[in-house]
Amino acid sequence: MKKPLVSILCITYNHQQFIGKCLESLTNQKCDFDFEILIHDDASTDGTQAIIKGFQQKYPEIVKPILQTENQWSKKAGGINLRFNYPRAKGKYLALCDGDDFWIDEKKLQKQVTFLENNPDFSLVCGAYMRVQDGKKTPVIRTNKVSPEKNEDKGSQFDLEDHNKAWFSLIRPSSVLFRNYAEQVKLLKEYEFSFDIHLFYHLLKIGKGYYSNEILVGYNVHKSGVNSGTDHRDRLLFQYYLVKEIYEKDKNSFSKQRYLKICFKIINLKISGLMPNSKIKTPQLRNKTITTRQIIREIKPLMNSEKERKEFYKCFIPLQLKILKSELKKKMSISK
Repeated sequence: MKKPLVSILCITYNHQQFIGKCLESLTNQKCDFDFEILIHDDASTDGTQAIIKGFQQKYPEIVKPILQTENQWSKKAGGINLRFNYPRAKGKYLALCDGDDFWIDEKKLQKQVTFLENNPDFSLVCGAYMRVQDGKKTPVIRTNKVSPEKNEDKGSQFDLEDHNKAWFSLIRPSSVLFRNYAEQVKLLKEYEFSFDIHLFYHLLKIGKGYYSNEILVGYNVHKSGVNSGTDHRDRLLFQYYLVKEIYEKDKNSFSKQRYLKICFKIINLKISGLMPNSKIKTPQLRNKTITTRQIIREIKPLMNSEKERKEFYKCFIPLQLKILKSELKKKMSISK
């Protein structure tokens, strides 16, 4: 096979129920260029690896797996693609697809590559998806995440500032195709916790993004999914550390606002007694517990506006009181 134009990065773990459909949707792509599928299986304990081997035998020049015998995520959370798939990617463009997702459009790659080839000022393209849970399919098309003037008939352009409110909810990772910038990969290695958010952040610092209203992928929601298997407190702490790292490297208003927002939320949960250190389950986070006092010391010098200070003082109202206040308002509106 010639040098592939696109490298598809796929990470799997106990995806026996989904990996067959995932790989079928990837290998069935109709393109006028070559592509490769780089799979990293993180020591699955079900039949995932057997299914991957079957696809490797059928498509030996396309499907290129790493089949771990020891789980790597448990050693270091995040950065699986960065450590195991990016270094072997040969493509000019990179696409992501988790092993429990699948591509709906067999021309997804062709459409997205054509767009980036014709629009050099864009660094990534992504699109709408189908949410699949318990047999129910729900299309998710985000048409209200950017300012109206950026909307077009078939999609919308966006940049880093468009994510101030939504914080990358516009981008479904398995729908993304992006340029393979070697310097961006080097930047990702500087983070202790490297996730897709870091990638999208740096890509949008150097180019625009395009969101297609066309449904490109299927997103399976299930109990053993990455987000489903992680406690909400752990997820919030992961966000805290990764946004803190981004802010400390760049110190711009975009990352600062998100950093403050997460800090305010953690402070509120801690003083409400809803985020004790004993409830943190992820091994990498247990050794990095942080107190309310530490967070306050970190963010006090950053709060320069009256609005920021008001939000800071609001977070000291225990969550229970906020809930009671909200319920009281509802009862009063019903009685009227």
